[in-house]
Amino acid sequence: MIKEISRLVCVGLMGLVLVGCSSEQGTGTNTPKLVLDSLSQVIAARRAGPPQKLELTAAQLAEIDQPLLQINPELLGGSSFLGRATTRRDSGLGTVEVWNSTDNARVFLRNGVIIGTRGVGGDMISADANVTIKALSAGADRSGVRTYVVSDGDVTTTEYRFQCKLDVIGQERITIVNQTFNTNYIREDCVGGVRGDAVLRNEYWVQPSTGLVRKSRQWIGPRVGYFEVVLVKN
Repeated sequence: MIKEISRLVCVGLMGLVLVGCSSEQGTGTNTPKLVLDSLSQVIAARRAGPPQKLELTAAQLAEIDQPLLQINPELLGGSSFLGRATTRRDSGLGTVEVWNSTDNARVFLRNGVIIGTRGVGGDMISADANVTIKALSAGADRSGVRTYVVSDGDVTTTEYRFQCKLDVIGQERITIVNQTFNTNYIREDCVGGVRGDAVLRNEYWVQPSTGLVRKSRQWIGPRVGYFEVVLVKN
């Protein structure tokens, strides 16, 4: 997905097509289409330099009839849109969702918390998110250990262990396209890593009425950095 970010910006402007994905809960079979802007705007975007984050309009959102996740990588810029492929329960907390991009990258969420990626480069192979999920579900402060297993870019991986503290900062009203949500803003500050001195901060905007993480900023790994994750349509 990261490799395709700059290309997706231009493709998206001409009309990004998300492949319809099957779901264990039956999210539908129609293929949603983001009919964006004209070819002249594509050319302008190419001349503008680094890829920019895409902003959907209300009219574009109205044409989408399936769940849609927007990923905005901070390091490389641009945007990628993913469709929900499967939803399942396992022995862990909450529900696992698998989201696919058009270039076969995948993001795995457990109750809105990223627990893995594939096809990104420097992938998060797995993550223990129990402390985070409990805090987000309860809307309460909590502390504990989080671990990430991240690909080194070859056949090896590195485990990153962090001591994390989650704080409910307060209520925030956020807008996604033309949708407005009342959310709890929860901040997760972590210290640890390989040498014990790395610092990271994850942020979550959780809708109390549904428990959905409507927006978040989450660390993927040292090579990838942070993803802004926006649940455009559930």
